[in-house]
Amino acid sequence: MIKTPLPFLLFCSFLLSAAPLAAQVEVVKIDWEISKLAGKDRTPYAPVAQLRADPAVKFTDYLRALVTLRNKAPKAAEGVVLRYVLSLRLLKNGDPADKAFWCVPYYVEEVRVSKVGAVSERQARIIRFELQNQLNKLRNSGFSPTALKLEVMAGPRQGDEPAAIIREAVIEIGRP
Repeated sequence: MIKTPLPFLLFCSFLLSAAPLAAQVEVVKIDWEISKLAGKDRTPYAPVAQLRADPAVKFTDYLRALVTLRNKAPKAAEGVVLRYVLSLRLLKNGDPADKAFWCVPYYVEEVRVSKVGAVSERQARIIRFELQNQLNKLRNSGFSPTALKLEVMAGPRQGDEPAAIIREAVIEIGRP
């Protein structure tokens, strides 16, 4: 019979009983893409640095944001919920650009990501922006949008670092 020291047995039982650490999914970056209407066809999505939009003109482009998620854990993360809000930076017509202000968020939504594999990255697409509705509301208001802000947060889980699960991206809006 082999005698095992008590401290070693306690250490082994601690390792076996310890709960596995939750897989933290980080929001790494946000990229903007747009698909333009060309006649009756749409162009493929391409990266975009600035939108062309005005309340007086119908916004016919399809906008999407690609949110890159990273899971550094050796275990896959399942059922990730991304919550996002959208805000416009407005400028009163005739005012200098430094007088622009961020309005309260006008749209709140969730996107679900079924799985982010172990030690890997995955992109989630955000496609609902309701931008044309907001442009319609601004028509004849005396205000114009100068930027669109997207704030994204991965649903928090125990052990998450707040700075890793929240990102924001701003895209400037110019006149068409």
